Amino acid sequence: MATSTRTKAEQDMSRHAWGHICAKLNAPRRSRTTFVIVEGADDLAFYRRFFDRRVTSLYYSTKLDAEGTVQDGGCEELQKIVGGVLNDKRTDKVVGIMDTDYRRYLNNYRCPSNIFLTDYRDMEMTALRSPSVKQSLRNWIDGYEDQLRNIEPILRHAGTLRILNDIYRLGCSFKKKVKIGCVYDEKSHTIYPDWKKRYNTAFKKGCLKNKKQKSNDKIVVFLNYCRAKLHKAVRSYQKEDFYNICQGHDFISLLSKSLVKTSVYSEENIWTRCFDAYAIADFKRTRLYDSLHGWESEKGLSLFRRG
Repeated sequence: MATSTRTKAEQDMSRHAWGHICAKLNAPRRSRTTFVIVEGADDLAFYRRFFDRRVTSLYYSTKLDAEGTVQDGGCEELQKIVGGVLNDKRTDKVVGIMDTDYRRYLNNYRCPSNIFLTDYRDMEMTALRSPSVKQSLRNWIDGYEDQLRNIEPILRHAGTLRILNDIYRLGCSFKKKVKIGCVYDEKSHTIYPDWKKRYNTAFKKGCLKNKKQKSNDKIVVFLNYCRAKLHKAVRSYQKEDFYNICQGHDFISLLSKSLVKTSVYSEENIWTRCFDAYAIADFKRTRLYDSLHGWESEKGLSLFRRG
């Protein structure tokens, strides 16, 4: 790492994840610490329970904007931090845990060094897939399986459009333009009968209103004239595992709305239920754990809590 970059990071250490790591790398006992970087604050709360805090330091990725304000860094900043530590060469004991998202559907995708991916689409879907969490939700929500069957086609369709957005680089911001709530009638507390048309319309508008992509003729052609191609692509993902396709926040949001009593079944309460039910035993049954365990064994380390 260039000296100027390191100095800047160290100056920001009180507010910036990379700065905190630089401070620890300057400490005499740095060789005893393994750095674990996750995407966001929710991920940090979820994963920190499984690591031995005596030998690991966990951070979620952050970045500073032009005004010096701390913002969530997400997966891109996570990769920069892990890569930065490796390039710095003061330690190679750093790993990143990143949502798989839809990388499994990208041709020739290669995961960067020391980055490990969730078993399913994201952290939430990996937890929701576990038997412990499923049983907890069944015990708490009357007719949970029926609720899931009702909303699964919608969530699968939404997830498929997210995949197409990634693969074809259509530039749609689902968080801003295509919220899953657009399929739900708040007055009647039911899913709109024409939910697919509503969601597709929102998706199309979300793509075309993206300023960076607005002049891209390929996107206009894809959306307006290649409906058969779109339909074929949607159908091609119908047999994929639901937990690979669906986005976790969409799942929890639509489940909450469908249960109507949002004071009881709020998004926060649903996730808390999942969080509490997911134990270290569940984590140790994942491919993510196996990959991390293989890495720690290769390094001669012991990163995880016992139990």
